[in-house]
Amino acid sequence: MSVSLRTRLTVWCVVVAVAVLAFAAVNVLVIQQRLGIQRIDRELAVTHAQLTNMLREELRELDTPQLAAEESRAVIASPGRAVAVLREDGEVLTTSADGPRLGDIGAGGAPAVGVRTVATTAGEWRVDVRPENLDGMTLLLAIAIPLNDLARDRQELRQAMVLGIPVALLLAGVGGLWLASVGLRPITRMARRAADISISGLDDLGPPLRDDEIGRLTCAFNDLLARLRSTLVTQRQFMADASHELRSPISVIRAASDVALSREHRLESEYREALTTTAQQSRRLCGLVEAMLVLARADAGGYPLRPITFYLDDLIDECRRTVGVLARERQVTVTFTGETDVVIHGDQELLGRMLVNVLQNAVQHTPPNGGVTVDVRLDATVARIRIIDSGPGIAREDVDRIFDRFVQLDPSRRSEGAGLGLTIARWIAEVHGGSVTVESSSPRGTTFSIVLPLQAGTAGFQRSSGADQRVVSRSLQRSRDGHQRDRRAAAYRAGSSR
Repeated sequence: MSVSLRTRLTVWCVVVAVAVLAFAAVNVLVIQQRLGIQRIDRELAVTHAQLTNMLREELRELDTPQLAAEESRAVIASPGRAVAVLREDGEVLTTSADGPRLGDIGAGGAPAVGVRTVATTAGEWRVDVRPENLDGMTLLLAIAIPLNDLARDRQELRQAMVLGIPVALLLAGVGGLWLASVGLRPITRMARRAADISISGLDDLGPPLRDDEIGRLTCAFNDLLARLRSTLVTQRQFMADASHELRSPISVIRAASDVALSREHRLESEYREALTTTAQQSRRLCGLVEAMLVLARADAGGYPLRPITFYLDDLIDECRRTVGVLARERQVTVTFTGETDVVIHGDQELLGRMLVNVLQNAVQHTPPNGGVTVDVRLDATVARIRIIDSGPGIAREDVDRIFDRFVQLDPSRRSEGAGLGLTIARWIAEVHGGSVTVESSSPRGTTFSIVLPLQAGTAGFQRSSGADQRVVSRSLQRSRDGHQRDRRAAAYRAGSSR
């Protein structure tokens, strides 16, 4: 059974009120009892001092202690106060008839000295027994005050609590229900307005009318709705662009197939031409689907990373060889400068894909006989990779757009890609804690800057698995072999010169 938030808040308000009232009631009863006992103990002390002074005066005037004790008791004793005077050995000199029995306070021998509470058939008494030395004679003075008044006050207080606590709980419940209704009223209005908002429209909850938690909730909901609409727009645009990009190669494949099959007999060259066209468009289609799959898994956060420790310059050399075919076709030279033996920790496959995407973009936009330079520099705990081309540059208003999906600034190169390479490159850099940006662009060329954290050294090797260690070892071995070859060549040159 579903219980409304208003009801739950009211119940919790009543529960808290019960706990507070119970704690307060117990404290009041304990404090009232303690204060009453302290008040009675002060009365006992005053009475004890008065009895001591009267006994001392009577002993100076009369001959026997018993007569002095009886005279003093007659003056001190009252219906609300009992007095007894005993010798040190427990012999009773005088006692009040309406007080507690002397046996209850230890008069069967020597009475117990001190202040304590004694229970009798007539109720509880507070008894104070103290020895006093009067003119060389030690007497025990016992004074008792009944606790009936204190018990009656405590009983009346309990009755008042029994009658008052239910009323307080009723008021707490009504007040809690009213406070919950008032507090939840803005949220209820927000819920009704949110239910009427169309996800495809432009409506929201409007500007916050309050500068409190409700106002912050309104702002957060409006921001969430704006992000959701932006995501839906991006998704729809992505689906439209993807459909357009997929339709082009599929249309070409279908047209080539229809043309090849339109006649029963064709020349071998015609079939080869149709198959060549189909293969080219199929490769383009496979690349497009693979890129879309990578972005889809990246958006869902489900792309697995397999970080290892490796040399960055080895990866750059592999990427240069990968784009070498395209560079030779375009008569573009790809060179490497900067730091070597840079150890980095990351997903080698993804980082290679990022570098290939940026290098291919640079080669495609570099004119014949131009050059692309890959420069690596170390900066504290990061590696900075600058890819510099000699192309026509990027317009200022297009610098940020080139990282969007399916964006191709040059329509003549639409057959060379789908406009997803730089988008994937930026995602790979960000998932590694780095970035890909356009550092500068002019008619003389464009410079892309890639920043990647190193995470190298001993910690990086410890985080690697056994397979990762083998990859690292092979990379290190290649580096050592290269250094040894360089040393042998230098020694050979030095020997020849001699």
